[in-house]
Amino acid sequence: MNRRALVQSGLAIAAMAGAGAVRAQNAELVVGSTMSGPPFSYREGSGYAGYDLELWDLIAKGMGRSYRVQSMEFAALIPALQTKNIDVVTAQLFIRPERQQVIDFSDPYYQSGLLAAVRIDNQSIGTPADLAGKVIGVETGTVAVDFVKRNVRDAKVEQLSDINAVLLSLEAGRIDAVVYDAPKLNIYAERAGKGKVRVVGPKLYSVDVGLGLQKGSPLVEPINRQLAAMKADGRIDALKKKYFGE
Repeated sequence: MNRRALVQSGLAIAAMAGAGAVRAQNAELVVGSTMSGPPFSYREGSGYAGYDLELWDLIAKGMGRSYRVQSMEFAALIPALQTKNIDVVTAQLFIRPERQQVIDFSDPYYQSGLLAAVRIDNQSIGTPADLAGKVIGVETGTVAVDFVKRNVRDAKVEQLSDINAVLLSLEAGRIDAVVYDAPKLNIYAERAGKGKVRVVGPKLYSVDVGLGLQKGSPLVEPINRQLAAMKADGRIDALKKKYFGE
């Protein structure tokens, strides 16, 4: 009788553990992003919108997972993944070897890169070569920080925690140029910054963008399946057209 009781107890514990595992697999995901503004991620009414966030919403629906968005400064996103405070990052995260050492990435879903922008009345910067020796604003934690330090001769780097603050600093004349994600600067120059800033081409650097995940995350494979399906059926192209135009 004692042996039977022990077996039954063991089965009950195993069943409880299995139920816990199922709950964990279906738990609400925490998705980190920055509210950097159109076209990628921004607040809209009581919710969120943007290319990155709508792409993630389609992925989550395809996986049958619920989630909540956690707005964070860009520099805090990867540390939050490492400490398991968030499950996913969707924030134009460049796939870089040094990042792949500490987090996992999904397959690429977009190709971005770095571009420079200046005040519209700045006549001293006409090409990327003219950035040498200038005061350049960047967002803390982004690839732009190291890129400018390594590739722009004698530049003085001014770091701020939010790209919108960097752009305001540019408009106020406190810095000479901004280096940031090319799509964001293009959209800004066409919309909110129209008549105030202009982009300086060509693109400084091109790189693939992916979703960031915890090292060893079981979400990598199902996310990649959703991305592959969305590429095949045209949903990703439709999102690009919606947020970036033709």
